[in-house]
Amino acid sequence: MNISIRKQKSRTRASLLIEVAAGFGALLIVSLLLLKAAVTVTSVQRWTVTQGLSDAYMSREVALGKRLPFEGTNGFLAAGTLFPAFPAVSTSTVTIGILPGGGGRPVTGTLRRTRVASNNNLAESGTPITNPTGSQAFQLQSYLTYKIAGRSYVKSRTILRVR
Repeated sequence: MNISIRKQKSRTRASLLIEVAAGFGALLIVSLLLLKAAVTVTSVQRWTVTQGLSDAYMSREVALGKRLPFEGTNGFLAAGTLFPAFPAVSTSTVTIGILPGGGGRPVTGTLRRTRVASNNNLAESGTPITNPTGSQAFQLQSYLTYKIAGRSYVKSRTILRVR
């Protein structure tokens, strides 16, 4: 009788060990699925934050283009301007912003600027008949290229200035 009690305790211990191992296995699978979901959410959030940073930076470009005078030392028609006449392009590396979180990694991009004169300007190909007021129109163009997770993105803004 003593032997049958030992076999029964042994079977109970073995089945308990199998149940615990199955429970740990199920817990491991659920935790891996939750980890994968967290990584997916974080990567989408990073993309959204970077899009917001680049939109804000391009809003600054629009404000700059609207604020620059036509002529003078800081004007966009002056020599050495931020917006050279097309086909010339000024290129610079800029910091768009800093990602939130522990390290605060800066997001950088390449900014290209150019200026395109209207075909109807008197100095280009306009005539007093097609442009009786003698107005001048210019498109100030800014192009920002940056990378998120190995993919390249481009944003552009065009500001029309008329005088």
